[in-house]
Amino acid sequence: MALILADVGGTNVRFASVAEGSATPAQIQRFQNDDYASFDAALSAYRAAIGLGVVSALSVAVAGPVTDGKARLTNRGWDFSAEALARAHGFGRVYLLNDLSALGYALDSLAADGLAPVLETDAPASGADQRLVVGVGTGFNVSPVLSLGGSSVCLRAEAGLGSLPSRVARLLEDYVGGETPWVRCAEDAVRGPGLAELHAAATGLPKIDARDVIAAANTGDAAADASVKIYARMLGELVLDLRLLYMPQGGIFMAGSVVRGLLDSPARDTFIDTLRAPASVKSSLAPVPVSLITQDEAALRGCLAFAQAWA
Repeated sequence: MALILADVGGTNVRFASVAEGSATPAQIQRFQNDDYASFDAALSAYRAAIGLGVVSALSVAVAGPVTDGKARLTNRGWDFSAEALARAHGFGRVYLLNDLSALGYALDSLAADGLAPVLETDAPASGADQRLVVGVGTGFNVSPVLSLGGSSVCLRAEAGLGSLPSRVARLLEDYVGGETPWVRCAEDAVRGPGLAELHAAATGLPKIDARDVIAAANTGDAAADASVKIYARMLGELVLDLRLLYMPQGGIFMAGSVVRGLLDSPARDTFIDTLRAPASVKSSLAPVPVSLITQDEAALRGCLAFAQAWA
């Protein structure tokens, strides 16, 4: 018997399988979402590719809200139903969880080489039962992680779909010199496409992918460097707000392709310096440690931990 794991983002889906009793995902394959009309089609392609026999369960991390056994990708029209997937594929159990929650469930299984320090502090151990995962990629969201009696519980959230904090909005509007019609909620400003929009609006140049903006900054392009650094300040200011909202004294854990690229760019110091600042004029909370999740299979590990906890 085997368990299939899936990490579904806005751009691609990563699958793995786990034999009964195993703690390590295997047979990991990545599929481009553009090549498939639905998650069900991608799942069928994965099963055919690896030739799995009897599969007992499916555990899926989805980059979108999950409620009552149903989910929908925030940035792609894919729908998920635990009941429909179980019926179509003969699974005994199907678990659906938000992708950031999956990363939260993975934290306790990540080895030291799966995390990279971003901001180290002398924060006291008290309050370490609260942690926060922040994902910055095609979309933006968070997952609060609460440790209770040796087990972790990841709370659902859709922080990216809330309003953009005013201090972040001011930074953006001052930089582009006007209105920002592409920003309808917080994630529109700080996800990857938000950086692409910001750079195009500030320079008047054709819009390019966020990865290309960061790459240009890395080669010394002055305009791209300015855009990436203002974006780093915006993201840092938003994380300061999240620090107040969730009080993650156990640390903040960043994830996603955009934040990885940012931390490998000249804007790394700008981001870290922003995180060191007071969260607000009334706050006496000290900075908390910030780390980057570097293990590509972290969400798959979280899917496994969640399925094993609820089996």
